[in-house]
Amino acid sequence: MGVIPKKIVVIDDEPLVLTTVEKALGKVGYSVSCVPNVRELELALINAPFDLLITDLHMDDATADEIIEMVKASSPGVKIIIMSGSSSAARTANFIEKPFRLDELRDKVRACLDEPS
Repeated sequence: MGVIPKKIVVIDDEPLVLTTVEKALGKVGYSVSCVPNVRELELALINAPFDLLITDLHMDDATADEIIEMVKASSPGVKIIIMSGSSSAARTANFIEKPFRLDELRDKVRACLDEPS
């Protein structure tokens, strides 16, 4: 029996970011659900629990804190990575500045999920 892939939900309003993250993490075996807004996130949470939430810091329809709260309601043990184009927003250890390198993203995800590289 194979290992069950870790489930990741990604929310960002930039389609290119979603596509890039999905391909980068899917290629190394993660199950990735990408959504462009909170309404789509609510639908994705039907498949909860998720192991990891990757959220853009600045969304039009909710704050990162509201998004985190929403995901934690259905995935209490979820780990979180916050993305932003503004490094001044780096208020957490699990922060990645956009634009990021794919290996940097994968390393951050592995570290956040406590997985060996």
